[in-house]
Amino acid sequence: MIKISNNKAFTEKIVNGSGLQIVRFCAEWSGPCQMMVPIYLEMVGMYKKLANFYKVDIDEAPLLKIEFGITELPTILFYKNGTVSDFAVGLISRDELIAKMERLIK
Repeated sequence: MIKISNNKAFTEKIVNGSGLQIVRFCAEWSGPCQMMVPIYLEMVGMYKKLANFYKVDIDEAPLLKIEFGITELPTILFYKNGTVSDFAVGLISRDELIAKMERLIK
């Protein structure tokens, strides 16, 4: 998982990236974010050959939080060839997250 902390890196890696890019907006102090970590890491392990995974800590990248209108944590954006194709906001089950990945892979 790659940490993104500024707009330039976000644009280079995700917006200009090809294939599937998964971006998790989170914060260390957020209980829901911490609850999602094991599920997200499991997903990274399952799909590491099919997608690139990124983390944006909103405390380290507040401008990205504002730019993307992140109001609830965690927020996961699913990019396909530089375009947001799906998203998940707040606590989401493992099965729901995997179902989103499977839809995007097909």
